[in-house]
Order: sequence, then structure tokens, then C-alpha cells
Amino acid sequence: MDIHWFPGHMAKTRRLISESLKLVDGVIHLADARLPESSQNPLLYELTGNKPTMLVLAKADLADPHKTRQWLAKGGTLAVSLRDNKVKQELLDFIHTNLERNLRKRFARPWRVMVVGIPNVGKSTLINLLAGRRSAKVGDRPGITRTRQWIKISAEMEMLDTPGILWPKLEDKSVSYKLAAAGCIRDEILPIMEVAKWLLGFLGEQYPQALARFGKGDGLAAVAEKMGAVSKGGSLDLDKAAELLLRDFRSGRLGRITLDGEQGVK
Repeated sequence: MDIHWFPGHMAKTRRLISESLKLVDGVIHLADARLPESSQNPLLYELTGNKPTMLVLAKADLADPHKTRQWLAKGGTLAVSLRDNKVKQELLDFIHTNLERNLRKRFARPWRVMVVGIPNVGKSTLINLLAGRRSAKVGDRPGITRTRQWIKISAEMEMLDTPGILWPKLEDKSVSYKLAAAGCIRDEILPIMEVAKWLLGFLGEQYPQALARFGKGDGLAAVAEKMGAVSKGGSLDLDKAAELLLRDFRSGRLGRITLDGEQGVK
């Protein structure tokens, strides 16, 4: 299953990132701690080239802490929950340390950092957290940010928010399902029931405790019955059940779950 797509705004974002590189000192590559490998877009590493790049894993509060620790063991990466204001100083220290380690500041102006990543990973949320105000547009669906936004973080730092960007073609079936389950690609791109069935299979193998709430029934039918997803005619509404299952996974109601294996293993 290959997903061939590259909407106009994605191609525009690619050009925007390339053009903006000369304006910034470093880059934050923001990924999702629930899929720490699958949510890193290799295209972004190609675009940023030799520019100092820092990997930050967002949504760590939703991810399996054991797998997150495995990812952090080699160093050079920070995992945080962007819903926790207490991580603000930790983030700032991480960014400053990386910039100062890799660069000699040549200008009196503040450091300039560009934030890149796939859609709906939390780029604008990160910037708003550091700025201490709602400066960048945020939302719970992909594609909120569509233009370049410069945000003043402090007297020492400015950040550039960019729209999310995906691959021109998603060739790996499992990666496609992971991105869809986490809400990083629009629900219309892949059939929602197909994604939900994949997620049920993954959870059954890796996190069976997450499915205990649905009893011992079979697949989406058990989810529909437990969650009251019933059509007007009284039959189980499997489409609604799929929607509710993905909602609960994305919000963390099913527990702290990571869809990727340890570092280097998808």
C-alpha cells in the first residue's frame, strides 16, 4: 500500500523551509514520542543539511515510558510533555546548550531557531509554551499552520513556526497506519476502520491490557458494544466504534502506548 500524495501546501512548505534556513541558527525537529522513529520525516533532515538540528519528542506523557527511556539512552534527544509548563526551562536549556556547543555566536541579535516536523506533532504548542502566550496557531488536527510565523521567545531567542510536512509518498504500510492512528495524517487519507483494526491488532500483541476495558469480545464489535456505538436501527456502528477507539488512543485513555519499537526498530 503506497499513499501517493503531496498537497500544494506541502510543496510550498518544502520551499519555505529551504528558503528560511539562511535566516536561522539552528533547527528543532519535533517528533511524537509515541512514534519516535516513524514521526521523523527524513525529508526534513535532507532539507536542513548541516544546520545544527535538535530532536525533541513531544507527547511524552502519552508514550510508553520504558520505550522512551530506550530512545533517550544514547543522548542528544529531549522528551517532554508540552502540556506541562514546568518543562519550559528544560527546553530552553536544551536549545541553548545545543546551539552554544555547535556555534559561535557572530551577531548581537537573538538566536533564531526554526521548528519543523510532521503535521499535528505540536510545533505551535511548543512555541507558545516557550513564549508564555498564545502566539502561534494551534489545533488538534493536521494542517493548522499554513504560513511562516516568527515568534519572540525572549530577548535571547526568536523562533520560526512552519507548517507540518510529510513525505511525498508513504511507502511503508505500518508507518502509514502509525501516523494515521496518532492523528498525524488526516482521517480521510486512510479508511478509519482499517486504521482502527490495525491498532486493535497492535494493541492485542503489544499492550493487551489496553483492550481489557472492552471485554473478551471480537475486535471493533466489542468496542462498539462497550462504548454504545449503535446505529438508529439498533445494529452496532463499527465506523463510530473505530472513531471512538482512535479518539481514546490519541487522548491517552487507553494508557501510555508507543507504536514504534526501540531505537532503530520500527
